[in-house]
Amino acid sequence: MIQRAMLIPCHSHPGQSAAAAGNLRARLGMVAALLLSGGCAEFRVPDPNVIYVAIGDSSTSGPSTRDYPDILQELLDVAPDTFANEGGSGETSEEGLDHLTFLLEEEIFPNAEVLLYWMGGNDIAEFIKDHDPFLLASPDDPDYPLTNVLALRLSEIQLNIESAMTAARNARLRVYVATYFFLREDIDECDALPIPLVLPSQALNANAYITRLNERIRMAAVNQDAVLVDVAAADGILRQDQANYFDCNHLSEQGNGIVANLFHEAIVAATSGP
Repeated sequence: MIQRAMLIPCHSHPGQSAAAAGNLRARLGMVAALLLSGGCAEFRVPDPNVIYVAIGDSSTSGPSTRDYPDILQELLDVAPDTFANEGGSGETSEEGLDHLTFLLEEEIFPNAEVLLYWMGGNDIAEFIKDHDPFLLASPDDPDYPLTNVLALRLSEIQLNIESAMTAARNARLRVYVATYFFLREDIDECDALPIPLVLPSQALNANAYITRLNERIRMAAVNQDAVLVDVAAADGILRQDQANYFDCNHLSEQGNGIVANLFHEAIVAATSGP
């Protein structure tokens, strides 16, 4: 099992931290003082073993039996404690930027070399819930009424993604960024909508949003010289087998195995030299 750094939480989100302490002894003293005084502080013990940091939403953190970082660790044949799964269900790209900034500024993983980044899906899910919760319209429609609003939101998402890549690069991490898989255009269980099932027409409309998100992720990868892990390009492989999906918007262990192989291929290609 991939290890996580120890966390003593005070805030609901890992990107919100108490004032940075100095060394480990100072941090321990700060936490002890705050606890004794009835206060609290977010505190994590730095983990020098971690080399690979996976940050993302529920595509990274579950709900599958095993997520792609668990399988990728085995494919790379490295020790489990060299991986940290920092995925957070429901986390948006803005929250993910805060999360990553906290990890870097607090030097939670001081020897990390690789960032595995998969963010943006929840931003689009929130946009849909706010503007068209039943997915009755598609951005592909010629009379789609939210073209400008959607373009603005996509630009904000891209900015958050690129800012995260810049922060990681400044910390001398190699960045691998993934695009999103598409929904199966079938009747399926779905917790991403106000109704328990997604219909084929709704899945088709959702996929039009995912296509636009993936375009921005690809642009961000180019702009920031990150390695693209194009999960969307494996759509034919993923959607040919229902067993690759946990529900409408999450992959099963089998589907996560496909994603892990894509990350593995990208890492091997990027580190094998000319």
